[in-house]
Amino acid sequence: MQKGFTLIELLISFLLLSVLAVIALVAINPLEQTRRAKDSANLQNATNFLNAISRYQAIEEENPQVLASAETIDCEDIVTAGPVYDFNSLRNELSDWFSGVITNPGAELYVGIEANGYSRVCFRVGAVANTRKAPQMGCTVTPYTYLCLPE
Repeated sequence: MQKGFTLIELLISFLLLSVLAVIALVAINPLEQTRRAKDSANLQNATNFLNAISRYQAIEEENPQVLASAETIDCEDIVTAGPVYDFNSLRNELSDWFSGVITNPGAELYVGIEANGYSRVCFRVGAVANTRKAPQMGCTVTPYTYLCLPE
């Protein structure tokens, strides 16, 4: 009488478990999930920044001084102007840690404020679903894709 498993039985079991693991990884796609999480955080930061601009405009009745902001709300112009690193006039509208967050690589915000007060905030995206939205809500400036708020 045989006790235990044969080598063939063990190899077949290992092969089946490996196939199931690969199927699970393909279904979950952890890299895409990470990109979606980063995009979601960037969207929240852009929303907070846009709201801070609106609050400042309502209180001060003028546009805030944001460097390097574009003077248009065209996505390509906003991104070409560069990311925002200096927004001292909005310090009362945002938390102290906010400037540290939006200066991290991949989390930068890009802003355009027109003379009439209309503003738009753009951010870089990486998730496939979000890059498909670029023609309607943003732009592609090689090699990255950007989405802008308000939509």
